[in-house]
Amino acid sequence: MKILKYIIIIGFFISFNSCSDDLLIEKPKDFLSPNNSFNKPEDIESALNHLYNRIRSYNGGKYWDYSYLHYGTDLAQYSRSKTAYLGDYNSTLLPTSGVASTYWSNYFKMIFNSNVILSRIDAVPYLSEQDKAVHIAEAKFFRGYAYRSLVHLYGGVPIVEEEITSPKRDFVRATKEETLAFAIKNLEEAAAVLPSVADVSSEGKASNAAANHLLAELYLAIGDPDKAIVAANSVISDPNIELMTTRFGSKMNEEGDPYWDLHQQGNQNRSSGNTEGIFVIQVDNSTAGGGAEDNYNYNNSNALSFERNYGPIYWQVKTPAPEGISISFGPTTQQGGRPVAFVTPTGYVTETIWKNGNWDIDLRNNERNIQRNWTVDNPESSWFGMKTSDFPQSWKDGLSEQDTMMFFTPYITKVTTKNDHPDFILANPETGEVNSLAGITYHDWYLMRVAETYLLRAEAYLAKGNLDLAAKDINKVRERSNALPVDPSDVDIDYILDERLRELNSEEPRRMT
Repeated sequence: MKILKYIIIIGFFISFNSCSDDLLIEKPKDFLSPNNSFNKPEDIESALNHLYNRIRSYNGGKYWDYSYLHYGTDLAQYSRSKTAYLGDYNSTLLPTSGVASTYWSNYFKMIFNSNVILSRIDAVPYLSEQDKAVHIAEAKFFRGYAYRSLVHLYGGVPIVEEEITSPKRDFVRATKEETLAFAIKNLEEAAAVLPSVADVSSEGKASNAAANHLLAELYLAIGDPDKAIVAANSVISDPNIELMTTRFGSKMNEEGDPYWDLHQQGNQNRSSGNTEGIFVIQVDNSTAGGGAEDNYNYNNSNALSFERNYGPIYWQVKTPAPEGISISFGPTTQQGGRPVAFVTPTGYVTETIWKNGNWDIDLRNNERNIQRNWTVDNPESSWFGMKTSDFPQSWKDGLSEQDTMMFFTPYITKVTTKNDHPDFILANPETGEVNSLAGITYHDWYLMRVAETYLLRAEAYLAKGNLDLAAKDINKVRERSNALPVDPSDVDIDYILDERLRELNSEEPRRMT
Protein backbone atom coordinates (compact mmCIF):
# COMPACT_ATOMS: atom_id res chain seq x y z
CA MET A 1 0.00 0.00 0.00
CA LYS A 2 2.83 2.38 0.78
CA ILE A 3 4.33 1.82 -2.66
CA LEU A 4 0.99 2.47 -4.32
CA LYS A 5 0.55 5.67 -2.33
CA TYR A 6 3.95 7.00 -3.45
CA ILE A 7 3.16 6.12 -7.07
CA ILE A 8 -0.10 8.06 -6.85
CA ILE A 9 1.67 11.09 -5.34
CA ILE A 10 4.42 11.05 -7.96
CA GLY A 11 1.86 10.66 -10.70
CA PHE A 12 -0.03 13.64 -9.37
CA PHE A 13 3.05 15.91 -9.54
CA ILE A 14 3.96 14.68 -13.00
CA SER A 15 0.41 15.38 -14.16
CA PHE A 16 0.41 18.78 -12.48
CA ASN A 17 3.75 19.81 -13.99
CA SER A 18 2.69 18.69 -17.45
CA CYS A 19 -0.29 21.02 -17.22
CA SER A 20 1.75 23.92 -15.75
CA ASP A 21 4.96 24.39 -17.72
CA ASP A 22 5.54 27.76 -16.13
CA LEU A 23 5.07 26.60 -12.55
CA LEU A 24 8.71 27.22 -11.61
CA ILE A 25 9.27 30.33 -13.71
CA GLU A 26 9.90 33.22 -11.33
CA LYS A 27 7.80 36.29 -11.95
CA PRO A 28 9.08 39.01 -9.61
CA LYS A 29 6.53 41.67 -8.86
CA ASP A 30 9.25 44.31 -8.95
CA PHE A 31 13.03 44.82 -8.99
CA LEU A 32 15.46 47.71 -9.02
CA SER A 33 17.23 48.75 -12.20
CA PRO A 34 18.39 52.06 -13.67
CA ASN A 35 15.01 52.22 -15.42
CA ASN A 36 13.00 52.42 -12.22
CA SER A 37 15.55 53.58 -9.64
CA PHE A 38 15.70 57.27 -10.56
CA ASN A 39 12.31 58.84 -9.95
CA LYS A 40 13.13 61.75 -7.67
CA PRO A 41 16.13 63.95 -6.70
CA GLU A 42 16.70 61.85 -3.59
CA ASP A 43 17.44 58.87 -5.84
CA ILE A 44 20.15 60.86 -7.62
CA GLU A 45 21.49 61.96 -4.24
CA SER A 46 21.69 58.33 -3.16
CA ALA A 47 23.61 57.40 -6.32
CA LEU A 48 26.03 60.26 -5.69
CA ASN A 49 26.49 59.12 -2.09
CA HIS A 50 27.65 55.79 -3.47
CA LEU A 51 30.37 57.64 -5.40
CA TYR A 52 31.50 59.38 -2.21
CA ASN A 53 31.59 55.95 -0.60
CA ARG A 54 33.74 54.65 -3.46
CA ILE A 55 36.21 57.51 -3.19
CA ARG A 56 36.65 56.61 0.48
CA SER A 57 37.11 52.94 -0.33
CA TYR A 58 39.64 53.65 -3.09
CA ASN A 59 41.73 55.81 -0.74
CA GLY A 60 41.30 53.73 2.38
CA GLY A 61 44.85 52.65 3.18
CA LYS A 62 44.34 48.93 2.56
CA TYR A 63 47.53 47.12 1.72
CA TRP A 64 45.90 45.19 -1.13
CA ASP A 65 44.65 48.25 -3.02
CA TYR A 66 45.42 51.85 -2.03
CA SER A 67 48.90 50.99 -0.80
CA TYR A 68 49.97 50.15 -4.35
CA LEU A 69 49.99 53.90 -4.87
CA HIS A 70 52.79 54.04 -2.27
CA TYR A 71 54.70 50.77 -2.72
CA GLY A 72 57.76 50.99 -4.90
CA THR A 73 58.03 54.78 -4.67
CA ASP A 74 60.35 56.91 -2.56
CA LEU A 75 57.64 56.89 0.12
CA ALA A 76 57.12 53.24 1.03
CA GLN A 77 57.91 49.60 0.50
CA TYR A 78 56.21 46.30 1.30
CA SER A 79 57.78 45.31 4.61
CA ARG A 80 57.38 41.54 4.29
CA SER A 81 59.65 41.27 1.25
CA LYS A 82 62.10 43.33 -0.75
CA THR A 83 60.62 42.36 -4.09
CA ALA A 84 56.90 41.81 -3.56
CA TYR A 85 54.27 44.39 -4.46
CA LEU A 86 56.04 46.65 -6.92
CA GLY A 87 59.45 46.41 -5.32
CA ASP A 88 60.39 44.38 -8.37
CA TYR A 89 58.51 45.51 -11.46
CA ASN A 90 59.63 42.55 -13.57
CA SER A 91 57.96 40.05 -11.26
CA THR A 92 55.00 41.94 -9.83
CA LEU A 93 53.76 44.50 -12.35
CA LEU A 94 52.40 42.29 -15.12
CA PRO A 95 49.23 42.54 -17.25
CA THR A 96 47.86 39.59 -15.29
CA SER A 97 48.70 41.08 -11.89
CA GLY A 98 45.82 42.01 -9.64
CA VAL A 99 47.30 45.46 -9.16
CA ALA A 100 47.03 46.12 -12.91
CA SER A 101 43.30 45.39 -12.94
CA THR A 102 42.29 46.73 -9.52
CA TYR A 103 42.50 50.42 -10.30
CA TRP A 104 41.30 49.96 -13.87
CA SER A 105 38.08 48.24 -12.80
CA ASN A 106 37.50 50.47 -9.78
CA TYR A 107 37.75 53.74 -11.66
CA PHE A 108 35.70 52.49 -14.59
CA LYS A 109 32.99 51.50 -12.10
CA MET A 110 33.06 55.12 -10.90
CA ILE A 111 32.79 56.28 -14.52
CA PHE A 112 29.91 53.88 -15.21
CA ASN A 113 27.98 55.07 -12.16
CA SER A 114 28.61 58.71 -13.07
CA ASN A 115 27.34 58.05 -16.57
CA VAL A 116 24.18 56.38 -15.26
CA ILE A 117 23.42 59.53 -13.25
CA LEU A 118 24.13 61.84 -16.18
CA SER A 119 22.06 59.72 -18.56
CA ARG A 120 19.04 59.44 -16.26
CA ILE A 121 18.89 62.80 -14.53
CA ASP A 122 16.90 64.65 -17.22
CA ALA A 123 13.96 62.32 -16.62
CA VAL A 124 13.90 63.16 -12.92
CA PRO A 125 11.55 66.03 -11.92
CA TYR A 126 13.36 68.67 -9.90
CA LEU A 127 11.71 71.55 -8.10
CA SER A 128 15.02 73.41 -8.17
CA GLU A 129 17.06 73.67 -11.37
CA GLN A 130 20.01 74.73 -9.24
CA ASP A 131 19.88 71.49 -7.28
CA LYS A 132 19.80 69.56 -10.55
CA ALA A 133 22.75 71.52 -11.91
CA VAL A 134 24.80 70.76 -8.78
CA HIS A 135 24.01 67.05 -9.04
CA ILE A 136 25.15 67.05 -12.67
CA ALA A 137 28.33 68.88 -11.63
CA GLU A 138 29.02 66.35 -8.88
CA ALA A 139 28.69 63.46 -11.32
CA LYS A 140 31.08 65.22 -13.73
CA PHE A 141 33.48 65.85 -10.85
CA PHE A 142 33.66 62.13 -10.10
CA ARG A 143 34.00 61.25 -13.77
CA GLY A 144 36.79 63.78 -14.12
CA TYR A 145 38.46 62.50 -10.94
CA ALA A 146 38.30 58.93 -12.24
CA TYR A 147 39.85 59.82 -15.59
CA ARG A 148 42.49 61.92 -13.87
CA SER A 149 43.46 58.87 -11.80
CA LEU A 150 43.39 56.50 -14.77
CA VAL A 151 45.51 58.70 -17.02
CA HIS A 152 48.19 59.06 -14.34
CA LEU A 153 48.34 55.28 -13.93
CA TYR A 154 47.78 53.96 -17.46
CA GLY A 155 48.18 56.83 -19.91
CA GLY A 156 45.43 56.81 -22.53
CA VAL A 157 42.31 54.77 -21.68
CA PRO A 158 38.89 54.30 -23.34
CA ILE A 159 36.70 57.38 -23.05
CA VAL A 160 33.14 56.43 -22.16
CA GLU A 161 30.71 59.34 -22.17
CA GLU A 162 27.36 57.53 -22.09
CA GLU A 163 25.74 54.86 -19.96
CA ILE A 164 26.42 51.38 -21.32
CA THR A 165 23.18 49.40 -21.36
CA SER A 166 24.24 46.24 -23.21
CA PRO A 167 27.36 44.08 -23.45
CA LYS A 168 30.22 45.85 -25.21
CA ARG A 169 33.74 44.65 -25.91
CA ASP A 170 34.98 46.89 -28.70
CA PHE A 171 36.48 49.62 -26.54
CA VAL A 172 39.38 51.57 -28.04
CA ARG A 173 41.96 53.36 -25.93
CA ALA A 174 42.20 57.09 -26.45
CA THR A 175 45.57 58.80 -26.41
CA LYS A 176 46.98 60.17 -23.20
CA GLU A 177 46.38 63.69 -24.49
CA GLU A 178 42.74 62.92 -25.29
CA THR A 179 42.22 61.34 -21.88
CA LEU A 180 43.72 64.34 -20.10
CA ALA A 181 41.55 66.67 -22.16
CA PHE A 182 38.41 64.73 -21.24
CA ALA A 183 39.26 64.78 -17.54
CA ILE A 184 39.90 68.51 -17.74
CA LYS A 185 36.61 69.13 -19.61
CA ASN A 186 34.63 67.35 -16.90
CA LEU A 187 36.37 69.18 -14.08
CA GLU A 188 36.07 72.57 -15.78
CA GLU A 189 32.32 72.04 -16.18
CA ALA A 190 32.08 70.89 -12.57
CA ALA A 191 34.08 73.86 -11.25
CA ALA A 192 31.76 76.29 -13.03
CA VAL A 193 28.70 75.00 -11.13
CA LEU A 194 29.77 73.43 -7.83
CA PRO A 195 29.31 75.61 -4.73
CA SER A 196 32.17 76.97 -2.66
CA VAL A 197 33.59 75.00 0.27
CA ALA A 198 31.56 77.23 2.58
CA ASP A 199 28.28 76.54 0.76
CA VAL A 200 28.30 72.78 0.16
CA SER A 201 25.28 70.95 1.55
CA SER A 202 27.34 68.92 4.03
CA GLU A 203 30.89 68.17 5.11
CA GLY A 204 32.91 66.18 2.59
CA LYS A 205 30.94 67.28 -0.48
CA ALA A 206 32.71 68.25 -3.70
CA SER A 207 33.20 71.99 -4.18
CA ASN A 208 34.49 74.28 -6.90
CA ALA A 209 37.78 74.45 -4.99
CA ALA A 210 38.18 70.66 -5.18
CA ALA A 211 37.62 70.74 -8.95
CA ASN A 212 40.05 73.63 -9.41
CA HIS A 213 42.67 71.91 -7.26
CA LEU A 214 42.56 68.91 -9.59
CA LEU A 215 42.60 71.20 -12.60
CA ALA A 216 45.82 72.83 -11.40
CA GLU A 217 47.39 69.37 -11.32
CA LEU A 218 46.06 68.40 -14.76
CA TYR A 219 47.07 71.66 -16.41
CA LEU A 220 50.60 70.92 -15.23
CA ALA A 221 50.27 67.46 -16.77
CA ILE A 222 49.49 68.97 -20.19
CA GLY A 223 52.30 71.50 -19.87
CA ASP A 224 50.18 74.63 -19.35
CA PRO A 225 51.56 76.33 -16.22
CA ASP A 226 49.61 79.54 -16.88
CA LYS A 227 46.27 77.75 -16.58
CA ALA A 228 47.61 75.83 -13.57
CA ILE A 229 48.38 79.12 -11.83
CA VAL A 230 44.90 80.48 -12.57
CA ALA A 231 43.26 77.32 -11.20
CA ALA A 232 45.46 77.31 -8.09
CA ASN A 233 44.83 81.03 -7.58
CA SER A 234 41.08 80.44 -7.47
CA VAL A 235 41.62 78.02 -4.58
CA ILE A 236 44.27 79.94 -2.66
CA SER A 237 42.46 83.27 -2.98
CA ASP A 238 39.15 81.83 -1.78
CA PRO A 239 38.39 83.74 1.45
CA ASN A 240 37.05 80.54 2.98
CA ILE A 241 40.30 78.61 2.47
CA GLU A 242 43.52 79.21 4.35
CA LEU A 243 46.47 77.32 5.81
CA MET A 244 46.05 76.53 9.49
CA THR A 245 48.99 78.26 11.14
CA THR A 246 47.79 78.44 14.76
CA ARG A 247 46.65 75.79 17.22
CA PHE A 248 43.04 74.61 16.86
CA GLY A 249 40.60 71.79 17.44
CA SER A 250 40.11 68.94 19.86
CA LYS A 251 43.61 68.91 21.37
CA MET A 252 44.69 72.52 21.05
CA ASN A 253 45.31 72.73 24.79
CA GLU A 254 47.71 69.77 24.73
CA GLU A 255 51.34 69.97 23.71
CA GLY A 256 51.40 70.05 19.93
CA ASP A 257 51.64 72.18 16.81
CA PRO A 258 49.28 73.23 13.98
CA TYR A 259 50.47 70.42 11.66
CA TRP A 260 49.81 67.87 14.41
CA ASP A 261 46.38 69.43 15.01
CA LEU A 262 45.46 68.85 11.36
CA HIS A 263 45.52 65.09 11.89
CA GLN A 264 43.79 64.74 15.27
CA GLN A 265 40.37 63.16 15.57
CA GLY A 266 37.54 65.56 14.73
CA ASN A 267 39.83 68.24 13.31
CA GLN A 268 39.58 67.75 9.54
CA ASN A 269 36.28 69.48 8.72
CA ARG A 270 35.35 73.13 8.66
CA SER A 271 33.10 72.66 11.67
CA SER A 272 36.26 72.20 13.76
CA GLY A 273 37.58 75.58 12.63
CA ASN A 274 39.83 74.00 9.99
CA THR A 275 40.01 76.16 6.86
CA GLU A 276 42.70 74.08 5.16
CA GLY A 277 40.72 71.07 3.98
CA ILE A 278 39.40 71.18 0.41
CA PHE A 279 38.02 67.65 0.04
CA VAL A 280 37.82 65.57 3.21
CA ILE A 281 36.87 61.89 3.16
CA GLN A 282 34.30 61.35 5.89
CA VAL A 283 34.50 58.71 8.62
CA ASP A 284 31.70 58.25 11.17
CA ASN A 285 32.22 55.98 14.17
CA SER A 286 28.52 55.75 14.97
CA THR A 287 26.81 55.41 11.59
CA ALA A 288 26.34 52.09 9.77
CA GLY A 289 28.48 52.26 6.65
CA GLY A 290 30.37 55.22 8.08
CA GLY A 291 33.73 53.52 7.83
CA ALA A 292 34.60 52.97 11.49
CA GLU A 293 31.45 52.06 13.35
CA ASP A 294 31.03 49.64 16.25
CA ASN A 295 31.59 45.96 15.39
CA TYR A 296 33.53 46.86 12.26
CA ASN A 297 37.23 46.28 11.89
CA TYR A 298 40.08 46.80 9.48
CA ASN A 299 38.58 44.23 7.08
CA ASN A 300 35.52 46.42 6.59
CA SER A 301 35.58 47.60 2.97
CA ASN A 302 34.46 51.06 4.09
CA ALA A 303 37.13 51.47 6.74
CA LEU A 304 40.24 53.62 6.55
CA SER A 305 42.86 51.11 7.66
CA PHE A 306 46.02 53.22 7.52
CA GLU A 307 46.84 52.45 11.15
CA ARG A 308 46.66 48.71 10.59
CA ASN A 309 48.78 48.64 7.48
CA TYR A 310 51.13 51.65 7.78
CA GLY A 311 52.28 51.49 11.39
CA PRO A 312 55.12 49.36 12.84
CA ILE A 313 54.54 46.32 15.05
CA TYR A 314 56.02 48.21 18.01
CA TRP A 315 54.20 45.96 20.48
CA GLN A 316 56.42 43.03 19.49
CA VAL A 317 59.75 44.87 19.87
CA LYS A 318 61.99 43.08 22.39
CA THR A 319 64.04 44.59 25.19
CA PRO A 320 67.84 44.09 25.05
CA ALA A 321 69.33 40.67 25.68
CA PRO A 322 69.51 38.70 27.84
CA GLU A 323 66.01 39.74 28.94
CA GLY A 324 64.49 39.86 25.45
CA ILE A 325 60.79 40.32 26.23
CA SER A 326 58.26 42.62 24.59
CA ILE A 327 58.62 46.29 25.48
CA SER A 328 54.83 46.54 25.64
CA PHE A 329 52.22 44.61 27.59
CA GLY A 330 50.15 44.80 24.40
CA PRO A 331 49.04 47.15 21.64
CA THR A 332 47.54 50.23 23.29
CA THR A 333 45.88 53.46 22.30
CA GLN A 334 48.64 55.33 24.17
CA GLN A 335 51.31 53.88 21.87
CA GLY A 336 49.35 54.07 18.61
CA GLY A 337 46.90 51.18 18.29
CA ARG A 338 47.55 47.80 16.70
CA PRO A 339 49.45 48.18 13.41
CA VAL A 340 50.94 45.19 11.59
CA ALA A 341 53.36 46.95 9.20
CA PHE A 342 52.44 45.88 5.70
CA VAL A 343 53.57 49.31 4.45
CA THR A 344 56.94 50.55 5.64
CA PRO A 345 58.18 54.10 5.08
CA THR A 346 61.51 54.31 3.31
CA GLY A 347 64.61 55.71 4.91
CA TYR A 348 64.30 58.48 2.37
CA VAL A 349 61.06 59.77 3.89
CA THR A 350 62.02 59.18 7.53
CA GLU A 351 65.66 60.23 7.36
CA THR A 352 67.08 61.80 4.19
CA ILE A 353 64.55 64.56 3.51
CA TRP A 354 64.90 65.98 7.04
CA LYS A 355 68.65 66.56 6.87
CA ASN A 356 70.45 69.77 5.86
CA GLY A 357 69.40 71.73 8.94
CA ASN A 358 65.78 70.59 9.12
CA TRP A 359 65.98 67.67 11.55
CA ASP A 360 65.50 69.51 14.85
CA ILE A 361 63.67 72.53 13.44
CA ASP A 362 60.90 71.29 11.15
CA LEU A 363 57.88 70.46 13.34
CA ARG A 364 56.70 67.87 10.81
CA ASN A 365 59.70 65.82 11.92
CA ASN A 366 58.84 66.24 15.60
CA GLU A 367 58.39 63.06 17.68
CA ARG A 368 54.65 63.83 17.74
CA ASN A 369 54.44 63.56 13.98
CA ILE A 370 57.07 60.91 13.25
CA GLN A 371 57.54 58.71 16.30
CA ARG A 372 60.94 57.03 16.55
CA ASN A 373 60.93 56.24 20.24
CA TRP A 374 58.79 54.08 22.54
CA THR A 375 58.44 53.82 26.30
CA VAL A 376 58.67 50.35 27.83
CA ASP A 377 55.27 49.83 29.48
CA ASN A 378 55.57 46.11 30.14
CA PRO A 379 55.68 45.85 33.96
CA GLU A 380 57.48 42.50 33.66
CA SER A 381 60.52 44.17 32.14
CA SER A 382 63.49 45.49 34.07
CA TRP A 383 63.50 48.31 31.52
CA PHE A 384 60.00 49.41 32.58
CA GLY A 385 59.49 53.17 32.21
CA MET A 386 62.62 53.65 30.09
CA LYS A 387 62.65 54.73 26.47
CA THR A 388 64.01 52.72 23.57
CA SER A 389 66.46 55.57 22.99
CA ASP A 390 68.02 54.57 26.33
CA PHE A 391 68.78 51.07 25.08
CA PRO A 392 72.49 50.30 24.49
CA GLN A 393 73.94 50.72 21.03
CA SER A 394 74.61 46.99 20.90
CA TRP A 395 70.83 46.40 20.89
CA LYS A 396 70.36 48.77 17.96
CA ASP A 397 73.29 47.24 16.08
CA GLY A 398 71.78 43.81 16.58
CA LEU A 399 68.46 44.66 14.91
CA SER A 400 67.95 42.69 11.72
CA GLU A 401 66.70 44.22 8.49
CA GLN A 402 63.33 42.60 9.14
CA ASP A 403 63.29 44.17 12.62
CA THR A 404 63.78 47.63 11.18
CA MET A 405 61.26 47.06 8.38
CA MET A 406 58.42 45.67 10.49
CA PHE A 407 58.94 46.19 14.19
CA PHE A 408 61.02 49.27 14.73
CA THR A 409 60.45 51.53 11.77
CA PRO A 410 59.44 55.16 12.51
CA TYR A 411 55.69 55.65 12.92
CA ILE A 412 54.09 58.47 10.87
CA THR A 413 51.43 59.23 13.45
CA LYS A 414 48.86 60.94 11.21
CA VAL A 415 47.69 57.42 10.25
CA THR A 416 46.49 56.64 13.78
CA THR A 417 44.52 58.24 16.61
CA LYS A 418 47.09 57.89 19.33
CA ASN A 419 45.60 57.97 22.83
CA ASP A 420 42.21 58.65 21.22
CA HIS A 421 40.74 55.32 20.08
CA PRO A 422 36.97 54.91 20.62
CA ASP A 423 35.82 52.89 23.59
CA PHE A 424 34.34 50.08 21.50
CA ILE A 425 37.77 49.12 20.15
CA LEU A 426 39.39 48.92 23.60
CA ALA A 427 39.89 45.43 25.04
CA ASN A 428 40.65 47.02 28.41
CA PRO A 429 39.52 50.64 28.93
CA GLU A 430 41.54 50.91 32.13
CA THR A 431 44.89 50.04 30.57
CA GLY A 432 44.15 51.34 27.06
CA GLU A 433 44.85 47.99 25.40
CA VAL A 434 43.05 47.68 22.06
CA ASN A 435 41.42 44.51 20.81
CA SER A 436 42.65 42.18 18.08
CA LEU A 437 40.41 43.76 15.43
CA ALA A 438 41.87 47.23 15.90
CA GLY A 439 43.55 48.98 13.01
CA ILE A 440 41.07 51.49 11.63
CA THR A 441 42.12 55.14 11.38
CA TYR A 442 39.43 56.86 13.44
CA HIS A 443 39.51 60.30 11.88
CA ASP A 444 38.49 61.85 8.58
CA TRP A 445 41.10 61.81 5.84
CA TYR A 446 42.30 64.56 3.50
CA LEU A 447 41.99 63.88 -0.19
CA MET A 448 43.01 67.48 -0.87
CA ARG A 449 44.12 70.40 1.26
CA VAL A 450 45.42 73.82 0.36
CA ALA A 451 49.01 73.11 1.42
CA GLU A 452 49.19 70.90 -1.67
CA THR A 453 47.63 73.64 -3.81
CA TYR A 454 50.51 75.95 -2.85
CA LEU A 455 52.99 73.28 -3.93
CA LEU A 456 51.15 72.77 -7.22
CA ARG A 457 51.34 76.51 -7.88
CA ALA A 458 55.02 76.47 -6.95
CA GLU A 459 55.54 73.78 -9.59
CA ALA A 460 53.76 75.95 -12.14
CA TYR A 461 55.95 78.95 -11.26
CA LEU A 462 59.01 76.72 -11.58
CA ALA A 463 57.87 75.65 -15.05
CA LYS A 464 57.73 79.33 -16.02
CA GLY A 465 61.18 79.96 -14.57
CA ASN A 466 59.87 82.22 -11.80
CA LEU A 467 61.92 80.83 -8.93
CA ASP A 468 61.14 83.70 -6.57
CA LEU A 469 57.39 83.04 -6.63
CA ALA A 470 57.96 79.28 -6.49
CA ALA A 471 60.09 79.68 -3.36
CA LYS A 472 57.49 82.02 -1.84
CA ASP A 473 54.76 79.38 -2.16
CA ILE A 474 56.98 76.62 -0.79
CA ASN A 475 57.99 78.80 2.13
CA LYS A 476 54.37 79.58 2.88
CA VAL A 477 53.95 75.86 3.64
CA ARG A 478 57.30 75.50 5.40
CA GLU A 479 56.76 78.52 7.63
CA ARG A 480 53.79 76.83 9.30
CA SER A 481 56.11 74.08 10.54
CA ASN A 482 58.95 76.39 11.54
CA ALA A 483 61.13 74.97 8.75
CA LEU A 484 64.03 76.92 7.30
CA PRO A 485 63.01 78.89 4.19
CA VAL A 486 64.25 77.63 0.85
CA ASP A 487 66.35 79.94 -1.28
CA PRO A 488 64.95 80.50 -4.80
CA SER A 489 68.19 79.24 -6.31
CA ASP A 490 67.63 75.86 -4.61
CA VAL A 491 64.14 75.31 -6.02
CA ASP A 492 63.87 72.58 -8.63
CA ILE A 493 61.41 69.75 -9.26
CA ASP A 494 63.28 67.42 -6.91
CA TYR A 495 62.98 69.93 -4.10
CA ILE A 496 59.24 70.27 -4.68
CA LEU A 497 58.82 66.49 -4.72
CA ASP A 498 60.71 66.30 -1.41
CA GLU A 499 58.57 69.05 0.06
CA ARG A 500 55.47 67.10 -0.93
CA LEU A 501 56.88 64.12 0.99
CA ARG A 502 57.54 66.26 4.05
CA GLU A 503 54.06 67.76 3.99
CA LEU A 504 51.84 65.09 2.41
CA ASN A 505 53.51 61.79 3.33
CA SER A 506 50.92 58.98 3.41
CA GLU A 507 48.23 61.40 2.16
CA GLU A 508 49.10 61.87 -1.50
CA PRO A 509 48.91 58.98 -4.00
CA ARG A 510 52.66 59.12 -4.50
CA ARG A 511 52.69 56.87 -7.57
CA MET A 512 50.40 59.31 -9.37
CA THR A 513 52.55 62.24 -8.26
